[in-house]
Amino acid sequence: MMSTTLNVLSVIKINPLLWLVGGLAIVTGHFRELIILFSIVFIHELGHAFTAALFKWRLVKIELLPFGGVAEMDEYGNRPYHEELLVILAGPLQHVWMLAAASIGLNYGMGDPYLLQMIISINWMILLFNLLPILPLDGGRLLFLLVTLFVPFRKAKRRTLLLSCMFLLLFFSASISMFPFNLNLVVILFFLIFAHYIEWKHQSYVHLRFLLERFNLPQSFRRKRVISVPPNLRVDHVLANFYKGYEHDILVKASPPYMCKEKDLLSAYFKNSAVSCAIHDLFR
Repeated sequence: MMSTTLNVLSVIKINPLLWLVGGLAIVTGHFRELIILFSIVFIHELGHAFTAALFKWRLVKIELLPFGGVAEMDEYGNRPYHEELLVILAGPLQHVWMLAAASIGLNYGMGDPYLLQMIISINWMILLFNLLPILPLDGGRLLFLLVTLFVPFRKAKRRTLLLSCMFLLLFFSASISMFPFNLNLVVILFFLIFAHYIEWKHQSYVHLRFLLERFNLPQSFRRKRVISVPPNLRVDHVLANFYKGYEHDILVKASPPYMCKEKDLLSAYFKNSAVSCAIHDLFR
């Protein structure tokens, strides 16, 4: 437990812009509110980080930003479903005990009622906002995990991004109509738009890392899946049909048909640069 704690604490970073936000909060008399807000955000991100560390995920950083926080992992979709689900939910679940503690304190007169009510309001705000089905929020990550149950990883990423864009558009329209002059909300909205642009731009990179992890995995997956492909299908198009959580056998519908293993295909892709080669030409 001590090594896990040290591992998590070693990757904590504070964005330099946060000091500017803190200075403005002091000038405007809102420093106390800022401390409460970022304490709650920090606890939320620690929930993700500690759960990931317990599963021995590769932690990159926990960064506090002027508009929130992020716990970044060097993982690309090959961890078991239950691990990914628990790591995602570990952030929102922190708000449950914070809400319970603040509510008990408020009901029994323990502490400043104004501060306790503020803690309750901020927790609800962050919790509900974070569960929206929009990337890179936890709700968007849960949506992606759900979609990967039904379609291949690469297609799941694209579909989740399209769904996320749709929900973001709805959220953007509702927010602007209800709070047209809220500067904080405008900043958050533009951050989410920029995040979608980055996610869309990096789709191929994420899929490549997904495949590279599979190639380097020492153990096999528990579940098997057979993919049937025509003999003239390119190797990269075959790999686009790989699912999360499965080890694949590829049935090449040649004459006669034959099977090839996932590891053999990944080895040809990464070691022999067989990207655009037809799968039948590779194994005949």
